[in-house]
Amino acid sequence: MSAPQNSLKLVIFDLDGTLIDSAADIVDTTNELLRLYGEPELPAATVVTAIGEGLKQLIHSCFPNLAKDAAAVRKIDRDFYELYRANMMRKTEVFPGVREFLSTTPYRTAIVTNKYEDLTHVTLEKLELHRHPWVKIFGADSLAHKKPHPLPLQEAMKAAGVSPAETVMVGDGLPDMGAAKAAGVRALACEYGYCAAEKLVAAGASATVKSPWDLAQALEAFHDKPQV
Repeated sequence: MSAPQNSLKLVIFDLDGTLIDSAADIVDTTNELLRLYGEPELPAATVVTAIGEGLKQLIHSCFPNLAKDAAAVRKIDRDFYELYRANMMRKTEVFPGVREFLSTTPYRTAIVTNKYEDLTHVTLEKLELHRHPWVKIFGADSLAHKKPHPLPLQEAMKAAGVSPAETVMVGDGLPDMGAAKAAGVRALACEYGYCAAEKLVAAGASATVKSPWDLAQALEAFHDKPQV
């Protein structure tokens, strides 16, 4: 399928809450960490919302007495990483419609996620999404900055040889919207993800999509649409 003659050439995807549904494993890991430290568990909905708005901040807020102890915070982060690595593929699945979109899309595609790069590659391989010809895959620690900094998006566009006007960021989190805005890229917000649609629109999303099955049609609406 040849690329359409329009202004959209590159689609940059977030991962969690956009391409894959990893919420259950993240909730389980968060509460396992809290149990490990003798802290009360959190409601699943609270954790899921934080995935799109700032999971690390939520976890750190559970340990107010350690907030000023940098070494303790680093240990908490390491413990979460190790627990999540053990849990991460127990319930995580590709959202229905994602594989079908990727198998037929005429656009070049990239992934920019705030999941650590090594965990990102493990996830993609386990779910067999690594077979797709991604232009670039950037994790939280791939570059000097992560979302909402524009650098990962800028590097993805550089690799694809496209301009911000030819790019759309697809994501379900506030960091996605912030990175898109900072990079001068239009943003498509995933209503099926982990952050309320109204928050994503308020953060700068140009449009929303209700389901991965609707991605192709939603992206079609960006064709030759002037950037505002």
